[in-house]
Amino acid sequence: MDKHISFGQFNNVFKILSKSTDDYLFILDLIEDHYNITDRAAEVFLLEKPDFYNASDVINNCVYPNDRDIFNKNLELVRTGMIEQHDLEYRWLNKNGNPVWISSRGQVIFNDDGKAQYLVGRISELGRKNKIDNITGLYREIRLRQDILNIDRTFAGSGFLLLIGVDNFKDINERYSKETGNETLNGLARCIVKTVMDKAKVYRMSGDEIVVFCKNLDSIQCDPAEAMYKNIKAAVDKHIGEKYYKLFYTISGGYAYFTQEEEIDLKLIEKAEFALRLAKINGKNMCVCYDENKYNEYVHKLEIQEALRKSVENNFEGFELYYQPIVNMEKACIYGAEALLRWKNGELMISPGVFIPLLEESGLIIPVGRWIIGEAMRKCMEWQEKCPYFRVNINISFVQIKKSNVISDIDLFIEKYGIGSDNVLFEITESGELDSGYATQNILESFHSRSLNLAIDDFGTGYSNLRYIKEMMFNLVKIDQAFIKGIKTNHYDYMVVKQFTELAHSLNLMVCYEGVETEEDFKCVRELKPDYVQGFYFSRAVPAKEFEEKYLGKENIF
Repeated sequence: MDKHISFGQFNNVFKILSKSTDDYLFILDLIEDHYNITDRAAEVFLLEKPDFYNASDVINNCVYPNDRDIFNKNLELVRTGMIEQHDLEYRWLNKNGNPVWISSRGQVIFNDDGKAQYLVGRISELGRKNKIDNITGLYREIRLRQDILNIDRTFAGSGFLLLIGVDNFKDINERYSKETGNETLNGLARCIVKTVMDKAKVYRMSGDEIVVFCKNLDSIQCDPAEAMYKNIKAAVDKHIGEKYYKLFYTISGGYAYFTQEEEIDLKLIEKAEFALRLAKINGKNMCVCYDENKYNEYVHKLEIQEALRKSVENNFEGFELYYQPIVNMEKACIYGAEALLRWKNGELMISPGVFIPLLEESGLIIPVGRWIIGEAMRKCMEWQEKCPYFRVNINISFVQIKKSNVISDIDLFIEKYGIGSDNVLFEITESGELDSGYATQNILESFHSRSLNLAIDDFGTGYSNLRYIKEMMFNLVKIDQAFIKGIKTNHYDYMVVKQFTELAHSLNLMVCYEGVETEEDFKCVRELKPDYVQGFYFSRAVPAKEFEEKYLGKENIF
């Protein structure tokens, strides 16, 4: 390069080159202390204009205070000719006063006297290169992954990866604004950086999560990661208080340890993410350590959920309805059956207590529930040819009620199979999800307007309240088997069942007891005069063919 090129000539070339790059091009006259940078930089950073003298002072005002020392030391080496290249990552302040990570690289040009005359180079915003998060000023996840994979295998002792997440962060964005959410993350990042200092590195993950990566532990604490979380939490609480509680939030943490003996890879991030997930599931505002056994259970659950999805895709392959007899106590006969879902994954029969919650969590209960309604009504239609009064009980999940048009599904199959409203009853499990909200109330009123029978299943195990009966227009209450099992030996259970049965009958409700397993159970419950009973004493749930052969139309069973 010609050493006699003037500052102005450089400037003209920069104006041309700046149109073909996102970087900010600059030239610094080291002798005249004159600086020129791409015009766009003055629009972004804390610079009044792109061309100015007294460059050292002006640039220092633009540099983030914590980085001024490292910047000035590097610039002094350039001025004295001790180094010929400038290569530094540090922070500049933008127009809002927030730090923005930049990468500044340049080449020193010497004059005829051998003195450093110019520093010519470019500045890149690292956030644009996906390395630095401009909201918090922290390195992004991509840098964390690089640092994990590049750990010096000679490091001593052990370390941990602690993942911090803001509880209910989505609510902050929706209730206030995304700007408020960004301010929250920025405040959290400052609290974390101030707390960990030089003991660890801090990174911004996706969403509301920030990582603390610590290696070479020298702490004598029994659980340094837990202690770190508590210190961060205290700093956050103090920060919130200093803001006069204008915005209150809590944080959860999940962490995983690693040692020099084990192979360290990116699964470390997955472990911390799983631990954080457990913290939020278990109530939030807490910190949880990674547990291998719980993780394996979680992976197994995902595998089952995937197998369920494939079964649904393959025309509900592996699903089957079993039927458990329901006995009419007055007529001493089997008047109908409850349709119960069973599922076989390959040759392995999976417990309903395992797969049904997974169907509900994944939303697969909606197509499966629709299949259950159709299959149960089809079978009911067949059996009515032999037993006209036969009735089938079908379970409805709260997910179907809230997230699908279950009434439309029911109408469709009633019309298709010609089922009368007296020949089908829908059981809805009592649960915290079953509320008397407007939407739920409308759906249940649709059952009532169609003269469809409804039952509260497992009554007594969840959030028992007589308003269910008063407001939701149920026809039948099924007393949970937990009360029936203790009815012979527990006077409290006996009196609860007795008093509620009498109350239900006074309100023109029918009552069914579940879980009648022995002859002693049956003798005891007969005295309480329920309308219906079911349980192992009469039969377990069995496949449709077996039910038809053994129980359909069977009279005088006791």
